[in-house]
Amino acid sequence: MNTRSLSCVVLTFMSAVTYGWGQAAPETGQARTAQTGAPTAEQRQLIEKAVVSDARVQRVVGTEKPRILVSEAQVDKAEAEAFLAGTTEKLPAHFVNVVVFNPKTNKAVHVLMSLEQQRLLEVREIEAVDVPLTREDADDALALAKANPEVRRAVGPDLEKFVILQPGSDERVAFAAEVLPLRSGDRSDPCSTDRCLDLVFRTESGYLPFRASVDLTKRTVKLNSSQHAGGQHE
Repeated sequence: MNTRSLSCVVLTFMSAVTYGWGQAAPETGQARTAQTGAPTAEQRQLIEKAVVSDARVQRVVGTEKPRILVSEAQVDKAEAEAFLAGTTEKLPAHFVNVVVFNPKTNKAVHVLMSLEQQRLLEVREIEAVDVPLTREDADDALALAKANPEVRRAVGPDLEKFVILQPGSDERVAFAAEVLPLRSGDRSDPCSTDRCLDLVFRTESGYLPFRASVDLTKRTVKLNSSQHAGGQHE
């Protein structure tokens, strides 16, 4: 697999795991030809074991238990086309993309792993800011916001009733906290390098006129006027 195709795979993975806290994004016709679905529970256990025990991964993220994000299994496109065309009887190889992140050290790696061989094909350190947000991040952000005196004064006693709303969910929740990824292009802004998000608060009467900007790296919260419909959100 060449560098260009690997880059495309990584970008696809980042988009997929960001959609719905690690759930795969809706498939296009082209994607269906390349993806074979989420790894089984047994496969995921083997993937995680192989990744955390790898010395290259440990050198970057350390040995304590990290957060692990695993993409859907994908098939080598060239091998799949050759097999379908009948030019080879060799079944195409499958691989997964894995992001390993240690929130304590703010270090992360991207791993390309062969499913059949249970072998790490590539280990590359990535910026922590490029680690997709997860439901765990959303829960951490809401807990930080609920503990912040400024947010508590602004929202009032109903703050404890707010719960994280799954992205894309049409569930009716009386007190919903919605997450918007936040990344700044201003190098002087901590959110150009830190993992940041905005929390917007919605009640049955509509959105509250402010948002809580949470820096997950520094574990800080800042109350700002609401920009849930725009701004620098990704």
